[in-house]
This record gives sequence, structure tokens and C-alpha cells, in this order.
Amino acid sequence: MNGLAIYLEELYKSCEIPFEVYINNDIIFKTNSLLPQNSIVENRFSIDNKIFIIQTYNKFKDSIKILKFCIENKCKEYYNTREKVIISLLKNEYVPNDTLEQVMFPTKDTYLIVIYLKEKISETIEILNDIYLNTDIIILEYKSSIVLVGLFEDIEEHISSITETIYINIYIKCYVSYCFINNYNFLKSLYEDSIYKIKLAKKYNLSSRVFNEKSLLFESVIDNLSEENKHDIVSKFNNGFSKLDEDTVNTIEIFFNCDLNLSEAAKKLFVHRNTLIYRLDKIKKYTSYDIKKFNEAILFKIAFFIWKEKK
Repeated sequence: MNGLAIYLEELYKSCEIPFEVYINNDIIFKTNSLLPQNSIVENRFSIDNKIFIIQTYNKFKDSIKILKFCIENKCKEYYNTREKVIISLLKNEYVPNDTLEQVMFPTKDTYLIVIYLKEKISETIEILNDIYLNTDIIILEYKSSIVLVGLFEDIEEHISSITETIYINIYIKCYVSYCFINNYNFLKSLYEDSIYKIKLAKKYNLSSRVFNEKSLLFESVIDNLSEENKHDIVSKFNNGFSKLDEDTVNTIEIFFNCDLNLSEAAKKLFVHRNTLIYRLDKIKKYTSYDIKKFNEAILFKIAFFIWKEKK
């Protein structure tokens, strides 16, 4: 809010009406003269989920509505400027640091969220605008994806709310990739990395649809193998993989997603632990690899993901 404080200082110099402005009970601007409590009037209003309070002398009470109007307009201007700055950063265009400091959010708890759907992007943006009504979260469409930038104190809770609300309203399961913004100058790189994760998930038909900066490191290593190396690896498994039906493939994916934890995987598959062991033994019979064992599971997983890509 440094930019707003500078604007309020300029506003005071032009009107010479003493006033104070608070946001969520924190003072962000006051004139040199202190306002005595027994002769002030105030106006409370909300912008972007923040409570603003303007105080001035009682004799200037007619001016307080004008001050409110000026502040609301300036905040809208900041919102529009933020959106333009974010688009510029996504395009890797130069944005001066002083502009970033004045307009953008502080980087603490600030995240980039990228959402991908095949269709209904406009409807999804409307849903997101409803979710984040009266907040300063920036929501925009960029290159056939939806981008959100803002302060998210509990990011995982927000991601869960976003995916569930989208599915409930338009019956589409979306892909979501999110990451912490440490430096706005790297926003383009963060966006491209998020899009790459979504493309990996689609390419390898992953069951998971939500990713953060730590996700899909294994898959990215596989993706960077040469086609010749991929062919050599998967050729040793093709005969066994050809015998896997849809249920078995789902079992393998969930078992890997549960980090080879038999009990957790059985719970997610809604089967008895012994039933899962029987399925894994059948996989071993087909492929000669026991994926209950860590070292064999690593080799199997590499071949399995390459096979899914080719499939």
C-alpha cells in the first residue's frame, strides 16, 4: 500500500483537509495535525475484503464521501494496473522494481495458480470471481489457461476449494499447478514450469491433477530421456505390460502414489490388503518385477511411464 499512501499525501496537499486512513485498524496515512477524538467523523467501507476507515474533523464531514470515492477509484486503478503488470511479467517484459513495489502484493504468502481446462474457461473465470469476490486476487485468462496471483495464507485449502467448486458447478475435472512467488521477475519461468507439469500429467495419463513446485520431478527426468533410450527401456517390458488390464494399471498408479505403502494403497483402492498383495504378485508374474521392493519398483516405474506415453 506504499503507492496508496503516496497518493493520499498528494490528495491532502491538493485539498488541505486533515484526515486519517486506516486499513484493518492499521494506520496507513495521517496528516501532521492530530485529530481530537471528540470532534471527528468517520466513514467505514470495504475494498478487497479489507476494512477502510476515513476520519476527519466534523466540519469537513461533507468531504468524507469525496475522500472515499477517491480511495475506491485508486484501488480499482491499482487492480487494473496489477493485471497489466502480471501480463507484462508473463510475457517477460521489463517492469521497473519501483512499480512492482508500489502495485504488487508483498511476496509473503503470494502464489501463482495455473488452471487448465479443455473448455468452459469463461464460465470457470466467473466461478473464480465469485469465490474471490471482495478480495484482491488477480484472475485472468492467459494462453488458454487461467492464472491467479495473490495472497493465499493456506494455499492447499484454496486449491481444494477451487477444484471442488469448479467440478460441482461445471462437472469438469481441471488440472491445477501452483507455486510460491519469491520474485516477480521470475513469473514467466514459474508459469512455464506450471504449464510443463500439466502437460506432463496429460502426456503420461497421470491420475493426479494437482501439482506444486516439488511435483513430477521423476516424470520430468523420464521425459528428458532420448527416444532411443525410452525404446530400449520399454522394450524389455512390452510383453508383460500388454497383459495389464485397466484395473491393474489403476492399481499400479495408486500403489506408486501411496509411496509403495500397502495399507494406504489398499484403503484408496477399497480392497483388502491381501487382495492388493495378490494383484501385485500377478504383476510380478507378468513382468518379473516385484514392485513391493523399492529398487525393482524404480526400474518398473520408469518403464511403466514410458509405456503409458506410447500407449
